[in-house]
Amino acid sequence: MIRRTTDEASRPPTERTPPQLPPPHADAPDHTSTYGPLFWVALVVGGAFMVFGLLTLFSKAAATQPLNFAVFFVGLALVHDLLLAPAAIIVATGVRRVSPRMSRGLLCGSLAISAIIVAFALPMVLRWGDQPDNPSFLPRDYSFGLAFVLAVVWGLAAAVLVDRRRRRGRP
Repeated sequence: MIRRTTDEASRPPTERTPPQLPPPHADAPDHTSTYGPLFWVALVVGGAFMVFGLLTLFSKAAATQPLNFAVFFVGLALVHDLLLAPAAIIVATGVRRVSPRMSRGLLCGSLAISAIIVAFALPMVLRWGDQPDNPSFLPRDYSFGLAFVLAVVWGLAAAVLVDRRRRRGRP
């Protein structure tokens, strides 16, 4: 199908210009980036941080124990890929099946935020690494803090759902 400009479409058929053939190099790959400058700046800064971390890991090997770090890093990747990601998919599928359409995204987002908060706070709530002879090491009631933050997250989610339903009821 030949596309014409507005001017060409308004001319009588005898005055229409013949279609233009694409230049011979039109099939050449386009080497322009689809990423903006912020992406490239973030890539360079993030790469610099990773290089600094690796250099520090290996230059202070006695203190950082690179082999233990590697085992920990691979272990975390396996726990994520074999346990956490499938669990998140199962929970999201369940939420999708039982929740109304207008609340699915909000519920899944609130569940994801809650999971991240719990994963971050769990070592402190369970007091892993506690030192009885150093009361300032874990000085707070972290279970209350976790419950409070989760209440705020779910309170905000409930407020957004109530607002959505209120707005939906209006014409």
